[in-house]
Amino acid sequence: MLQYQELRNNRSRRPGITPLSKSKTSGSKIFYGWFVVAACFAITMTLGEAFWAFGVFFKPIENEFGWNRTDVSSSYTMFLIGYAVSVIITGRLSDRYSPRLVVFATAILAGLGISLASQVSTIDQLRAFLFIGGLGAGGTWSVPTSVVQRWFYGRQRAGLALSIVVCGVGVGGLIFAPFINYLILAHGWRNAYLIIGILYFVVLSISALVIRQAPAISTAPSSQEQIVPKPDGFRGWTARQAVVTPSFIGLVFAIVAAVIAFQSLTVHLAPYATDAGIPSTVSAAALGLMGGFSIPGRIICGIIADRIGWQKTLGLALLGMAVTPGLLLLPGSPALLYTFVFFYGLFHGIRAPAQIGLIGRFFGMRSLGELIGIAACIAQIIGAFAPYLAGYIFDTTGSYAMAFVLLMGVLLAGGIAAIMTKEPRGYEEPAKFNT
Repeated sequence: MLQYQELRNNRSRRPGITPLSKSKTSGSKIFYGWFVVAACFAITMTLGEAFWAFGVFFKPIENEFGWNRTDVSSSYTMFLIGYAVSVIITGRLSDRYSPRLVVFATAILAGLGISLASQVSTIDQLRAFLFIGGLGAGGTWSVPTSVVQRWFYGRQRAGLALSIVVCGVGVGGLIFAPFINYLILAHGWRNAYLIIGILYFVVLSISALVIRQAPAISTAPSSQEQIVPKPDGFRGWTARQAVVTPSFIGLVFAIVAAVIAFQSLTVHLAPYATDAGIPSTVSAAALGLMGGFSIPGRIICGIIADRIGWQKTLGLALLGMAVTPGLLLLPGSPALLYTFVFFYGLFHGIRAPAQIGLIGRFFGMRSLGELIGIAACIAQIIGAFAPYLAGYIFDTTGSYAMAFVLLMGVLLAGGIAAIMTKEPRGYEEPAKFNT
């Protein structure tokens, strides 16, 4: 009782934590964390639009300006560099200040950059505007994934909450890839960029109104749910301590491998498919389904992790992903394309929440947003050049075959690294409901 009162008295001195009384909506029996989950889901859904949909814009832009695939890919590289810069900054800010303000800033930058892409006439303009869009998009990953883990810290359904939030990326890909293709066919790619930019701003702004900082003490909507008091400031490693550990380095290597594959495939899958004679509508649908099939993977990830742990789940997901690009080495057909999309999407979906959960499991909640941002920043900076390299390979060889073989090797190495990385020593969570 004394410890509980002390935590209440000290909560005003802890950054990023709101008073206990705000953990529920007034007069409601529903834990407010679930409203935060819904808002965070909407935020990550916009990230699905940003990441999964560029491949749909690829050929219309290429055809209008006559740029080669190396140049077109370089504009997406600039988006990823902007994203990498932003994801670490927004993660750090959300650890210390209101996540609501961070999401509002994200809405302005991302909406502005994507809308301005509708006005380009040179490759440098496209690079610059997508870079601005990337600066905004970084907050759509580090903020929601860290905020939701704080709200559900010590709760038995923490894995489910994180899986739901991460599902937003897949849902965004499933919805936006065919929707953007429709907009391009009906209104042109310029108007499509303008509409998507406005939509991006609206969705993020509404979501920001719902998000609140995590309460100091977890309060249960049911007396049957076991709750653990949250130690002062949420225990765990500082970012400075964590980043120099072999555990963090090994985990980042695994994340880098996954991002290299993801960025290469989302940019070049649609051009690969249309080169094989597959209609653009089918290619866009396949790109969207790659996000769609990731949804069940993201959901079952928490179930799998509860049984075998976040680490083995991540390793097995990467090894499964490593096999799938081999399907693209066979003669292209819609059936083969959808087969690849199903298996890659499923394993990719399992991988996404597993890497976030493993960061929290290894290093605790203290600097979680910043650590998620650092890991994503490193991965995106390296992965940003993967689409560029794949475009260069195509321009010089006339085929994506070598690129697909390289992706298989990178993913295999990432899976091995994930499984062999050892848990860091020196910190232990007070309670572990999700391994």
